[in-house]
Amino acid sequence: MKARGWLVLLVASLAFAACSSGGAPTRPPTAQEILAKPDKANVKDAHFNLVAHIVSGSIAFEAAGDGVIILKPQPASRFTMLTVISGQSLKFEEILIGGKEYDLSPDNPRWTVKPGTGSSNPSSFKGKNPVYLGEDTLEQGKAWHVKATDDSGNPFEAWVRESDGYPLKYASTMQGSVFAATFDRFNTGQTVTAPPASDIQQ
Repeated sequence: MKARGWLVLLVASLAFAACSSGGAPTRPPTAQEILAKPDKANVKDAHFNLVAHIVSGSIAFEAAGDGVIILKPQPASRFTMLTVISGQSLKFEEILIGGKEYDLSPDNPRWTVKPGTGSSNPSSFKGKNPVYLGEDTLEQGKAWHVKATDDSGNPFEAWVRESDGYPLKYASTMQGSVFAATFDRFNTGQTVTAPPASDIQQ
């Protein structure tokens, strides 16, 4: 019931905005350029709300939570996800920082750690074979919509705000599980740190 591969974004519907001069339509950036914009934008951190449909073996359940990504100075992320299974509330947590992935699940009181991957970090909008799907209007503004695949071959979609290159939404699919993160607050001074060594399972 792990949520590690969930973050990777981009995709939507096609529309060209006419120039203010009334000339030819302005072409959007390429799909690859759109995916690179969050890394180049003036955004240091972003809060997101998370919803997920998770499939683990014969078990499927809905979950929700929130988290934060750090884009600068160094990429990092953390999120918490809550669900109810058989009347029992369960909490999952994940931290990605310094090339490592830390996970805390209900069946283990201590954090586990393993090497992290860039594609599992929601601060990484990088993807292979990106395709521009179009333009969408989201609550936080007008966005370019792109689809691509992450380093593990999992498909994802991303929405990037046209006005400033900020990430607005990220949705990914992995082995039947679907994760969607919607970003709503930016540059609030959030930080991410690894769990204390005393709390990590050796």
